[in-house]
Amino acid sequence: MHEASKKLRDSKTSSHPVSQTRVSAKSPEREKRKREINYHQFPSLFPKEDFDASVDTNSTLKESSAIHSEIQPRLFETSLIAPHQALEFADGNGNRSVVPALQTVSSDSLFASIVQRFESPCSDRVPTGNTRLVPPGNMVPCSRESSVAGAGIRKFASFTTFVEGPSNRLAVTAAQLAVQFPGRMNPVYISGSTSLGKTHLLEGIYSESRKHKGRKPVMFMSAEQFTTAFIESLTKQGVPSFRNKFRGISTLLIDDLHFFSGKASTQTELLRTIDTLRNQGVQLVITGDKPLKALTGIRPELLSRLEAGMVCEIQPPDKEMLYTIFRQMIAQRGIPLSEEVSRFVVSRLNTHARQLSGALNRLHTTFLATEKPITVATAEDVLDDLIRCNRKTVRLADIDRVVCETFGIGNQSLQSKSRAKQVAYPRMLAMWLARKYTRSALSEIGKYFGDRAHSTVVSAQKKVESWINDNTEIDCFDQQCEITDILQKVERLLQAG
Repeated sequence: MHEASKKLRDSKTSSHPVSQTRVSAKSPEREKRKREINYHQFPSLFPKEDFDASVDTNSTLKESSAIHSEIQPRLFETSLIAPHQALEFADGNGNRSVVPALQTVSSDSLFASIVQRFESPCSDRVPTGNTRLVPPGNMVPCSRESSVAGAGIRKFASFTTFVEGPSNRLAVTAAQLAVQFPGRMNPVYISGSTSLGKTHLLEGIYSESRKHKGRKPVMFMSAEQFTTAFIESLTKQGVPSFRNKFRGISTLLIDDLHFFSGKASTQTELLRTIDTLRNQGVQLVITGDKPLKALTGIRPELLSRLEAGMVCEIQPPDKEMLYTIFRQMIAQRGIPLSEEVSRFVVSRLNTHARQLSGALNRLHTTFLATEKPITVATAEDVLDDLIRCNRKTVRLADIDRVVCETFGIGNQSLQSKSRAKQVAYPRMLAMWLARKYTRSALSEIGKYFGDRAHSTVVSAQKKVESWINDNTEIDCFDQQCEITDILQKVERLLQAG
C-alpha cells in the first residue's frame, strides 16, 4: 500500500505543469523573465523615441499623466526595477565600493518619472558593464563622511578670501548686510557672468551666518538641487514633506537662477516658496548669470519679486584686481612665483579667475617636474596655447562702438566731420586704441575715423599719451572723469567683446 501511494503522488507531481516549471531552475521561461528585468537593460525602457516631439517640456503633472497613459503599454504591467540611489559599502579591510540600490516603482506613479525626465538635471541612465548589484556578505553600509580617499565634505568659502574691488563692491556690501540684518533687504539677487565670484559670495554668507549663535539654520542649494528635490517629492514623500524642509530656517541661498528657465512647474513652487519665506522674515539670496531683464524662460511674477529686493551686478575685474586674485592663489599654494612672472601671466590671461587658476596649475606642475624656478620665458612656453587662444581680434568697428558707448555719443559720431570737443576727444582716444590693439596702418585708421590724414592719427596718439602721463580729466557723460578710469572701462569692454 505504501508503494501504491508513492506512485500515485509521483504521477500527480509529474502531470502538474506548474510544478514542472518550478522544479526546473533553468527553464527558458524563467531565464526570459530574468533577462527582461536585467538591471543593465533598464535605460532602454526610456528611449528618446518614446517621447513625441510635439510634447511641451513645460507641461504640468496633469499633462504628463496623459503622456504616461500612452507609454504605459510598452512597459511591464505591474512594476519596474529602477535605480534609486547609490549605496557605499566598506569591508573589514577598508576597501570601499559604490553600488546602486534598486527600487520597485509602481506603474501608477510612473507619470512623475516622465516629468523628471523633462525637468530633472539628473539622468536615470545606469552605467553599463559588469556592475555588481548585490554587495558581498562581508560588506556593511558606511556613512557619507567616510567616503573614498580624496573625497570629503564640501568646504565653503568665506568673505575673508574674497577679493573686493570696484567691480563687485556693491554685491559684497549686499551680501554682508544679508548676514548682519537678515530679512531687511529681501530678496537679494546677484548677477554676473561666469567666474566672477557669485557662488563665493553665497558660500561666504553661509559661513558667516553659521557663526551667529542662536540663529536658525541656513540652507544652501543650487537650482538643480531644488528642482531634483521637488520632482522627487512628487513620487516619494510628497510635496508637503518637501515644503517642510524650508521651515525653521533663517536664510535660503539658491545658486544659478537661470537653471529654472523653461521649468514651469518648478518655477511655480519656487514662487510659492519665496512668498512664504519672505512673509516669515527669512533672508533670500539668489544668483544668476544674467541681469533680470536678460533672463529668458522665467515667469514675470518671479522676476518682479526679485526686482522688489536688492539687485546688483558683478562686473569683470580689471587687471590690478586680477593680479591681486592671482597673488592670493599663489600664497595659498605656497608656490615660489616672482612678481614679474605674475604680472606677465595676468597681462596675457585676463579673462577671469578660473583661467588664472588653470594657468597656475600648469606652472606649479612644471616647477615640481623641473625643480627649477619659473621664469617669464618658461611661463610663456608652458602657457603658449592658452595665451594664443586668449588673444581676441579687435577691429576698428569694435573700438568705434565701445568708445561711443562709453562717452554716450551717437554711433556715427566718430566718423563724422565734427570737431566739437565732445566728439573730438573720444575720436582721439579711439585712434590711440586703434594703434594699440590693431595692426591697421595710420592711413587706414585716419580714413575710418572721418577720412582724416595719417598725421592726424599721429597727433591724436601723442595727445592721448600726454593725457595719460598727467592723468587728465575729460568730459564723459556730462561729468569730469580721469583718463585712466575711462581707459580701464573701455579696455574691459573690448576684452569682453
